[in-house]
Amino acid sequence: MAYTSDDIILWGKISQPYAARGEAKKRATRGATVDTDLHIKLYVERKTVEWYNNQSTQDADILYTISNFLFSLEGVYGLQAQFIDGGSGGQVVPITPSTTDIPDDIDWEVGATADGDSPLANGQSSVTLNGTAGMPDLRGYNIDFFRGGITQNTTPAPDGVSTYYSWNRDTGLLQLYNGLASTGELMRISPDIYGGIVTTTSNQPETIYLTGDGTYTLVEGYMFWKISIKPTAADTVRIGTTANGEEVMMDKLMTVNVYGSNGVNADVYADGSSQTIYFTGFTATAQINIYLLPI
Repeated sequence: MAYTSDDIILWGKISQPYAARGEAKKRATRGATVDTDLHIKLYVERKTVEWYNNQSTQDADILYTISNFLFSLEGVYGLQAQFIDGGSGGQVVPITPSTTDIPDDIDWEVGATADGDSPLANGQSSVTLNGTAGMPDLRGYNIDFFRGGITQNTTPAPDGVSTYYSWNRDTGLLQLYNGLASTGELMRISPDIYGGIVTTTSNQPETIYLTGDGTYTLVEGYMFWKISIKPTAADTVRIGTTANGEEVMMDKLMTVNVYGSNGVNADVYADGSSQTIYFTGFTATAQINIYLLPI
């Protein structure tokens, strides 16, 4: 069975997060013999092939060549993508354009208002991409998130000040940390792996990071089951549904680099609309694991 250009484009999209994680893991264990920019190269080359494949007039040799290059770039991560997609062996055969099941990338310049084509507006730090309020439904997908053309990470950099974000593929909640969206800023959301919606369970926490007091959006239809906090400072912290409140968790003196909690109020849930949750008392970076249950 032959590979088509559409197959290779799809596998390139699926392989991006595998490349990012795989190369980072190799760097940690093997030193410098890795390509930590491979996921970015895959994105650029995939978009090139995708653009040419969608042209009304094509040169079959050019499409064959650039598709083959993308396929070679995918490497072992392309094989992982084929396993997910159910692909099999063959060669590149240029075909006419067709669509795939993966949602399109969302590219936008931050402005005054948010909509389905511009999910974050000036001054916002979160958005729920669950198909409501005019937003696309990206639940069940992984995403790559870009700010100013730079791939963002879901964990904080060692300097403690780099921009990062969290993504909950179950609820569709995207949250920014260390920087609100600002007018004129260029952003991109690139869905990676398609699949059915996965219901959040108590064994699948959403992890966020704070470098000071902050907020979290509890998505409609969910409640807290447990919140576990690992701080880098011996802070006394609380969590509430109001600024400086303790409706979710009362004051707790934390131990540095040790997970802790003071229990959470299980009656706090988002029914009818999302609920802003306030984290107070944080003076340094803290990792927070949030366990949710559907109501």
